[in-house]
Amino acid sequence: MGNKKIEICSLITGLVFILSGGLKAFDASSFDQVIATYGFEPVRFLSPVIILLEITLGLLLLFRIYEKALAIAGAVMVSIFTLVYLYGWVCLDVQDCGCFGQVSILNSSPTIVLIRNGVLLFLLGMIGKNGDNRLDSNLWVSLIIFVFIGLSAFVTGYTYNEGQESRFSGDLVRVPLHDSRLSRFVECSVDSTYVIFAFSYTCPHCLNSIANLKEYEAFGVADRVMGLALGDSSQYQSFVEAFNPGFTIRNHSEELFQLTDSYPKAYYIKNDTILVELSGELPCALVLKRYLEQIGAGG
Repeated sequence: MGNKKIEICSLITGLVFILSGGLKAFDASSFDQVIATYGFEPVRFLSPVIILLEITLGLLLLFRIYEKALAIAGAVMVSIFTLVYLYGWVCLDVQDCGCFGQVSILNSSPTIVLIRNGVLLFLLGMIGKNGDNRLDSNLWVSLIIFVFIGLSAFVTGYTYNEGQESRFSGDLVRVPLHDSRLSRFVECSVDSTYVIFAFSYTCPHCLNSIANLKEYEAFGVADRVMGLALGDSSQYQSFVEAFNPGFTIRNHSEELFQLTDSYPKAYYIKNDTILVELSGELPCALVLKRYLEQIGAGG
């Protein structure tokens, strides 16, 4: 195979590894929890290491440094990830591969994941068979690689530690419901309070919030709780069997991204007005009720 074709293969595979690792780096704690959902709880602490390995591998392939050996290493990594994904999909009904962090639209369906990994393995095989095994680098390339890895390590460590604290954030917004994008998805009575929870069936932070969300009506945080889920009916059935939510859930496909591309996201509504937007894992009912009272939104 010509050198130009190998160069293109290295470019594509390198960018895929960098994109995969980079998106996970921006929410490393979520990838940590994805590992746990596959039953590998004891090794979930390795999530930052896996992220940095992906980014490093991608950078070296991109600049064609020891590409032959690294392509073989990449093929082994992708093969292991694929086998783990198949195990989770078949045995545990886990459909989130976690390949591209919390960007659900890129993680896609099991069929797309398997096709994508198959193409990636083919390209890596071509590089491993026909690529070079030389150190073709210079000072500027080395500097770019070290700086990129350093920044990636910082972002990974920051988002991993931040996620372990499981903090939520809330913004007082005071936006009339009819003026918001949320009005496309729900209708609310003017004399009632609501918590609207936008989530994905495959998001670990979302699933960790469900137990607290189920308390909100009984504890008086809101008169009614409603879920807006990114997913289909089969995922809904599995979710109901696992969590028995007890609140209304409306399934949506990609149109839910018109509301938000960051999950979970919750909205506290009172007097037909969105008073507070909440991001991150939801707190227990007592903590949220005190928070709403503190900022003047509760009661």
